[in-house]
Amino acid sequence: MVFQDYALYPHMNVLENISYPLKVRKFSKEEIEKRVKQASEALSIEMLLDRKPGQISGGQQQRVAVARAMACTPSLYLFDEPLSNLDARLRLEARTFLKQLQRELGVTTILVTHDQSEALALADRMAVMDKGRIKQVGSPAEFFHKPANIFVASFIGSTPMNLLDGVVHDGKVSIGAMSFDIPAHAQNTARTGDKVVFGVRPEYVSLTSAPGSGIASGVVKVTENLGTHYLVTADCSGILVRGTAPDGSEPKMGDTVHLKPETGRTLLYNKTSEDLY
Repeated sequence: MVFQDYALYPHMNVLENISYPLKVRKFSKEEIEKRVKQASEALSIEMLLDRKPGQISGGQQQRVAVARAMACTPSLYLFDEPLSNLDARLRLEARTFLKQLQRELGVTTILVTHDQSEALALADRMAVMDKGRIKQVGSPAEFFHKPANIFVASFIGSTPMNLLDGVVHDGKVSIGAMSFDIPAHAQNTARTGDKVVFGVRPEYVSLTSAPGSGIASGVVKVTENLGTHYLVTADCSGILVRGTAPDGSEPKMGDTVHLKPETGRTLLYNKTSEDLY
């Protein structure tokens, strides 16, 4: 197990921290030296073996904690919030390191985190929990492209998904003055009069030149420069809708814009059950 605070003994140096659980299990001196050497070299911390935890960085402390676990050659790793004590730059480096390490070791690893970006980046398979209940299990791609319920849809994604209350009417989803096609996955199950939540990620909502069917028209309230593109928030008759504009085409506050969801990227949730149709 590797914990959030790494649980290193402050009065022991790195070598002693790594070797301590092996000594408790009464491994021979030769075996301990062999395992410490293998683990420290694998994690590039062999030059730190004589230092105390207080003399090394947070990222290095994390590697020491992982080396201590590795030296015991477990059949399963459990990482409990291992990156939360690191700053943003170190967290990204450690994320890459952990993924590479898991691939090299080939050992099943369970990682607990509250950071959905971390989970998406590291996982082969994910589970999202809310109040002790599992809300969805699947691949990162399934969580991003087809969240199973409103909770997961609102939680996963670095920019919040558009989740708009509406009602099914005449084969369309009516949201205030706006009207959208029923998503393909819900066309056989959504019924006229159903109260629904229409979902689409801002990444799949683009600005178009003119109004029309299935397009939300509104007034720009906020633009955020995200480097490669702009995140645009528009007020569509009292309903906020987010979309994206390419770099170099930033709309100005107060401009009227027309936002078009990408076909095949929209989702529909039952308002009562909160589940995907």
